[in-house]
Amino acid sequence: MKKQGVFLGILLIGIGSFFLLENFNVPYMDQLASWPLILIIIGFAFLFQAFLVKEYQNIFPGIILIGLGVHFFALNSLPFWPNSWGMYTLIVSLAFLFTYYKTKKGGLFTGMALLIISLFELLYTGFQLWLQTTFNFIGELWPIILIAFGIYLIWFKKK
Repeated sequence: MKKQGVFLGILLIGIGSFFLLENFNVPYMDQLASWPLILIIIGFAFLFQAFLVKEYQNIFPGIILIGLGVHFFALNSLPFWPNSWGMYTLIVSLAFLFTYYKTKKGGLFTGMALLIISLFELLYTGFQLWLQTTFNFIGELWPIILIAFGIYLIWFKKK
């Protein structure tokens, strides 16, 4: 029971604080009071559960929820924030890497691969322009290289 109590306790404290600040008309709360903040609160509840009770499998959903909350909040607040699929793979890669850092069990290769793919997509426009001007034929065929490498990893790379 103690293990479940930590998560629920942190969650209730976070959501209660959210509504309390909203009721007292705290300055700038109207800008913060949105559904992405609820995702962030739930994510922090998962992280507290992970570190206080040593249930490190909760790091993954905690990072995912915090990342999505920050992303959606920034999409509404910051005009320069990127709105592309690379942000979602970046969030998942960070979740894999943070989990691996704490547990040292699996996820390092997946996290690094998703991080590289994310950075590649987020920097894609400039990179594609450089590829097309430097190596015109590679600029059009790079997806085939990615597909071939993926097939190699699935069928031919054995541990």
